[in-house]
Amino acid sequence: MEIVVNVIREKIRKKMLYVTMALGIIVVAVFSTDMGSLTIGGKSIKDYHVLLPILINVLNFLNGAIALAISCSTIPQEYERRTSHLIWSRGISQSRYHMCLAAGNIVVSWISGIILYATLGVFAVVNGYSNILGRIAMATVFMMIYSACICMLTSALSIRIPTLFTGTIMVIILVFGALRDALKLLTATLTGVGGAVIKRAVMLIPDLAGISNQAGNLVQEKPLNIHVIIMAFLVIWVAGLMVMILRREEA
Repeated sequence: MEIVVNVIREKIRKKMLYVTMALGIIVVAVFSTDMGSLTIGGKSIKDYHVLLPILINVLNFLNGAIALAISCSTIPQEYERRTSHLIWSRGISQSRYHMCLAAGNIVVSWISGIILYATLGVFAVVNGYSNILGRIAMATVFMMIYSACICMLTSALSIRIPTLFTGTIMVIILVFGALRDALKLLTATLTGVGGAVIKRAVMLIPDLAGISNQAGNLVQEKPLNIHVIIMAFLVIWVAGLMVMILRREEA
């Protein structure tokens, strides 16, 4: 638990949460004003109930990027500082150490996401939609699942892969995961062996878009896709196993 708390303190000292708050206010403010209004068929969309799922997708993606940035260097930096050797002297296993560092990343990303969703709630009240605050609060559960996927995968890769390559791989996963529905449509018409391989590759990408869509379904009182939720937890579980199993030679 002490390791988790130390990770949280370090990230707070780096003022990451202040940056998150500023970004959240800017993004939500832009979408909640005429400057950021969306148009479909020449008609401006001002209904907050319609804008809300779009805002949730944007904020989840933004928080996913923050989770990636938080997690990418946490484990490598601990080894570079030789902090790990102090941990081994206390009888803490490498598996437990890695999991505590990953858990610290997840908690910080959740705090960041709650700040983003809080700005969403404030603007909902300002625009006269205080009745949906409860649903916005419930939607944070999917933000937590979203960011946990990113944190766990990033932490697992960072154990064995250099930080730059970890960041590159995870940016690709984050972007493609957020666009997974569009990728499935684009690859639907592909045929042959090459098409089958590409379709399989798309299916291996975590369905981040699906997770955000469930949050949107929740606030709009639509049915949830349980399969998407189960697969998200499966990704977290597999990534968690990787965090516990993978080792660094410096240990």
